[in-house]
Amino acid sequence: MTRPLPPIDADARQIQPCEPRLALSASLASDLLLEALNVQVGETAIEPQSSQLSPSTLDSQATADQSPDLLQQASQLRDSHGLDGRGQTVAVIDSGVAWDHVALGEGYGPGYRVVGGWDFAENDANPYDDGPAGYHGTHIASLLAGQTDGYSGVAPGADIVSLRVFDDDGSGQLQWIESALQWVHQNQESFESPITTINLSVGAALSDANRGEAMAMLEDELQLLREDDIMVFAASGNLFASSTHDGEGVLYPASSPSVVAVASVAAGGELSEFAQRDAGVFAARGESIPGSVPDHVFGWDGKVDDFAELDGTSMATPQVAAASMLIRQAMINEGLEPTSDAILSRLRDSAVEAVDPITGTSYHTIDLQAAIGDAAPSDLPTSIERFDGSNQSERVELDLRDGIELRVAGVTYTLDPDSSDSPLVIDVGGGDDSLQIIGSEHAERLILQPPTGGGQGSASSIATNDFQIELRGFENVVFEGGGGRDRASLFDSSASDTLTSRPNEATLKGIGFQFDVIDVPRVYVHGTAGGADTAFLHDGEGDDSLAVRPQYTSLRGDGTFQLAFGFERVYAYASAGGTDEAKLYDSVGDDRMSVSANRSIITGPGYHVSASGFESTEGHAIAGGNDIARLYADETNSRWHSTDDMVQWTGQDNSVRIARGFERNLAFEQYQPIELTTQSNHSPLTRWMLEDSKERAAREADAARAVFEALGDT
Repeated sequence: MTRPLPPIDADARQIQPCEPRLALSASLASDLLLEALNVQVGETAIEPQSSQLSPSTLDSQATADQSPDLLQQASQLRDSHGLDGRGQTVAVIDSGVAWDHVALGEGYGPGYRVVGGWDFAENDANPYDDGPAGYHGTHIASLLAGQTDGYSGVAPGADIVSLRVFDDDGSGQLQWIESALQWVHQNQESFESPITTINLSVGAALSDANRGEAMAMLEDELQLLREDDIMVFAASGNLFASSTHDGEGVLYPASSPSVVAVASVAAGGELSEFAQRDAGVFAARGESIPGSVPDHVFGWDGKVDDFAELDGTSMATPQVAAASMLIRQAMINEGLEPTSDAILSRLRDSAVEAVDPITGTSYHTIDLQAAIGDAAPSDLPTSIERFDGSNQSERVELDLRDGIELRVAGVTYTLDPDSSDSPLVIDVGGGDDSLQIIGSEHAERLILQPPTGGGQGSASSIATNDFQIELRGFENVVFEGGGGRDRASLFDSSASDTLTSRPNEATLKGIGFQFDVIDVPRVYVHGTAGGADTAFLHDGEGDDSLAVRPQYTSLRGDGTFQLAFGFERVYAYASAGGTDEAKLYDSVGDDRMSVSANRSIITGPGYHVSASGFESTEGHAIAGGNDIARLYADETNSRWHSTDDMVQWTGQDNSVRIARGFERNLAFEQYQPIELTTQSNHSPLTRWMLEDSKERAAREADAARAVFEALGDT
């Protein structure tokens, strides 16, 4: 609970996000809006310039800078050491986060990049970065942990918590910040990955009279978080004027002894002209820094994919905060305890010290490679029979092309099967862990299931005739077959999952997990653990055959096989080429089948299957129930044929639509009922033709309406 305190004498500009101006747009249409746009933070106008920015230009633009910034350093460490902040959550105390942005996961809650939060300005659980003044927190979040094509933050593997302490007009209160800090302490273990870091790119310009009251509000929370080993990073402020030295010394809360203050430097490494100084302050690039912004900033276009460049100590702070998360991850990989003091010592001891020529104040810029070091103890064994990871998130590569090599955090291990035929074990524990498997030219058998809530309740595994490896704790797995007759079996979670499958590849994903298999000719996917699961199956360029039974659908092609078992809804597509056929089978209940030129549908208790683009379709009602088939012709010169239990339509290209064994068969020419000449006196169609014309017309109208509802737009 927030305790009541006297109001602090500070105007709207004294509690504000710490950046002075908005610089660039990423929206292609935004150039038309730039002259009219005038974004406000508190009462401070932010004028955009007319330059354009897009994700595809971010990487090339960064390489033109005079010195590598933390975004570039972090990118190099991801490639060399696999460090990306996984297994940690960072709290963004700011204007909220536009979590639907493409760089921020396009979603909110467990399984997404932004996993939770709270809005202290409006006192609800919707901490979105709203307009008209919102954008600041979204930009900060992308620098911390954003990722999309052409753009990556410093720690893109980390999760984000959004704590909103500015309202729609950009006004904030220290009391809201106090509540946000209390919230972090209370909820630090409430997410899959613990909160390890807080970014506070805000500051308050305080007088001597109210500084004591402000510190009385926040200092106990800041000290408590430091004792929790949660590191708090705050922007130094943007009020420095070189002619008068106004703004020398940092804003509060950056001035707190429990907080790490961060200033801004320009491309050449000198302190930015606006950055407030203090002895020993950390500094990072804070000028022309690209990041994501909400859709409203440059005019709504329905695509939350805009980027902008901003200046300010606000932009420097999240880079240093995220750098500390990489150091924490590296220390865990080394088997060291990552306390706040130990992380801060690494940052300071490896930093490059410089002196501001205006004030003579020293400051430190970050050298991440030096802070990380080798990121692994030198005495680790290189040949092992088992690997046990930490409860932090890890990125693991398993290479089967020449023996069994395991690569984790820049260290390569050789796995040797022992003589007891016991499986090798790779157990990464908790966290959000990723595994990439590179297959050999031999046949591998892969079984993948989510760490929790899976259909089998046992570990994932990969095996050949020579070895078996158990894979425990991986939420994200990519398997690239090496050319052998590989087989993959994927299992769903207890929630609702989605399968997308094509010849030789498949993706199964749900809340908190994703499995991808590539260059695998036989894929078996089980949707039996629960939830309402959906599968999308696609054909190959050759001749393919689809077989549909209730909750069992297979698609066979030239040397490939796809199986979806237990899925409640299946959509199969034959659009890649060849002459494709579909065979549909009923359930023991009452089933309905509709077959037209564009799509065939069969539905029954607990399942719905749609097959689009197949040249020939054959339906069988053999399991029981009261089944109905509807066949539609689409050519004037087509042929109809019927017997006691079969109706067949044949097109000019010899494609067919057949219904066998259905209790009722309804045939339509150009979606109108037609009369068929039967070869049997006992045909159901003969009785149908002899019915009273009014009754038949009413029944036909009901049938037509029902089939249109089932088919949709065809």
